[in-house]
Amino acid sequence: MENWALEIDRADIRMADCTAVEPRALSEGEARLTIDSFALTANNITYAAFGEIMRYWDFFPASGEGKGRLPVWGFAVVSESRHTNLPVGDRIYGYFPAASDLIVTPSKISKAGFTDANDHRATLPPAYNRYIRCAGDAGYNPALEAEQMVLQPLFLTGWLLARYLREQSAFGASRVYLTSASSKTAIGMARCLHAAPIEGVMICALTSAGSSEFVAGLGLYEEVHLYSDIDRLPLGRPAMMVDFAGDASVNRDVHSRLGDQMKANIRVGGAHWEHSAPAKNLPGPKPAFFFAPDHMEKAREKLGPGGFQAAYSKDWAAFAATARNWLTFHEFYGAAACLDIYNKLIAGDALARDGLTIRV
Repeated sequence: MENWALEIDRADIRMADCTAVEPRALSEGEARLTIDSFALTANNITYAAFGEIMRYWDFFPASGEGKGRLPVWGFAVVSESRHTNLPVGDRIYGYFPAASDLIVTPSKISKAGFTDANDHRATLPPAYNRYIRCAGDAGYNPALEAEQMVLQPLFLTGWLLARYLREQSAFGASRVYLTSASSKTAIGMARCLHAAPIEGVMICALTSAGSSEFVAGLGLYEEVHLYSDIDRLPLGRPAMMVDFAGDASVNRDVHSRLGDQMKANIRVGGAHWEHSAPAKNLPGPKPAFFFAPDHMEKAREKLGPGGFQAAYSKDWAAFAATARNWLTFHEFYGAAACLDIYNKLIAGDALARDGLTIRV
């Protein structure tokens, strides 16, 4: 299938298929980005699970009623352009559909990148509408494209979370529990807090029995606890949770165990998407959703574009350089592989220690 897109039933994200797409001619001012490769991670399942409420489905309209196109991070090449300032051949990094191409309306073009000014994206978070021109990116390394696709968007969220916890002094907690501690976003956050700890605060893992050895082996968590042992979590010290799992029963168990010692619950993702309906009437503080693009804009405003990039790039480079110590990358090809990997992620069959990419 030469031209295709992964399309998902918005009412039941377990139902998906790769659909043939008829390419359309470009209008003046548009450019066609032929997608070369992209990553598929549990984060993409979070995009699907929260597609309606967080408007992830709005970025890339699908061909059929009730369908959605899955957002992914990856690389593309400008294969056709009717914009004088964006030449054919440019390699681009950014936010794409899991598909063979994307038509953009480039604006605010610079050597570093551009913004997609398509009308339907005007009210969506700016962070997702920016595209990077690899030739103008001082941090771009062709040998680390897999790391960039699989880990950079997740690490950025983890980096912003670590920054947020420092600003909030961990909400007065002395223990911070990370659910789905084997997830790549949790690992990124733990890495940042391991490198620059918050004084008096322990970073603790909550994970499954099957992932506990992997999580302990990372050396990033001071304590590793199993979901099955939540009723034995230590008491007597204020604690908080950063929730990457989004599992209602885990939320209820943690809140019930910690009671008034619970200082905050920051919800980030939905790795356990099938159990992600919010738990009701929880003891302690109400879970608060962390939307990374909003925090990124605040950090940019506070640090300035140059300061933000310098601070983030240093930490990202250190994380990327060690990624292959704990992560194994696997590349797959084409629409059929894309659908197969998506189904494995939905079923929870993909391992945290694997980095999965699709070559279109």
